[in-house]
Amino acid sequence: MARDDAKLRVRTIGQVVGRNLAELREARGQTQREAAAFVRGFGLAWTPANIASIESGRRETIDIGAFSVLALAYDVPPSRFFEGKGEVRLGAEVSAELEYYRGWLDRQVPKPPLTMTGRTARKVLDAMPDDGKIQFQADAELADRLGLEPKDVYRPAMELWGGRTLHEERDRRLAELGQMTPTQRRTRRGHITRQLAKELEPHLPKRDRSEEK
Repeated sequence: MARDDAKLRVRTIGQVVGRNLAELREARGQTQREAAAFVRGFGLAWTPANIASIESGRRETIDIGAFSVLALAYDVPPSRFFEGKGEVRLGAEVSAELEYYRGWLDRQVPKPPLTMTGRTARKVLDAMPDDGKIQFQADAELADRLGLEPKDVYRPAMELWGGRTLHEERDRRLAELGQMTPTQRRTRRGHITRQLAKELEPHLPKRDRSEEK
């Protein structure tokens, strides 16, 4: 069944799972009534109305138990329920690209880059350590080169790239390029790092050279 991914770029978990559940159900030739009976056979007490509600997108969330039963019943990996393009909303102010979220579920990527907005982004910024002992190597290296504190780099970076540090944004863009040889990856990583530094530079504090005297 053809579906337009561009109509709604950021969807709730319920909308994404419901969309893919409909595809799985229709691929098996099941009606919503038959699908309800089918999942009840696996212990999920859903009615046809429950199926209709989630497939229509009216149900914004789905609990982990029901989601697990659906995956077991249809014999698919959990990531199959997150097929499609765009973003999935994981919280009121947090979302992730579906492509990366599927990769994380399948353990193909360490974690999906998160897009954070509003109060959530500010809370993350405030919770970051101030002593420079952070795990984001690219941010720390740029800070050292510019004579800045690491927090002077990763805080503006997170504001610029939706909650991602320079290190995370670099890895995200690198992943978009697909498979490469180790040499190609090192070359592209260096190029992307330099490009990101240029994008970030206008947002960084100016170094106080009076301290050098």
